[in-house]
Amino acid sequence: MAQISKKFVDLNPTLTRNPITGDVATLKNEDAIRQSIKNIVTTAKFERPFLPFFGSNASLTLFENFDGTTNATIEAALSDAIRAYEPRVEIVTIKVNSSIDSNSIAIDINYSIIGIPLDIQSLNLVLERV
Repeated sequence: MAQISKKFVDLNPTLTRNPITGDVATLKNEDAIRQSIKNIVTTAKFERPFLPFFGSNASLTLFENFDGTTNATIEAALSDAIRAYEPRVEIVTIKVNSSIDSNSIAIDINYSIIGIPLDIQSLNLVLERV
């Protein structure tokens, strides 16, 4: 078993209760960081009143015309947002595939967690028009 040099704990965004303690449930280590990155990707800028620059505008690009630069623009925006708001990770790769026919964007983010000797973690999301 690998030795963990850091421990990360975040609140569960569903705010469910821990059945034993009655406190709000928590997410630990890689689960906490995965949820944090998902929050950054799915939150639009200016959506949070007291953190107006938090997040990325990846979901807003669903309503733009897809062209040759759309994927690169989204990748750069996601990279900047994750570097700014998630200092616990180092990004390995970000791949974005936009689908004109289904009006969706598939996002694959590969990252390593700083301070925890785990394999490269991945987060796969599909953003769709609602």
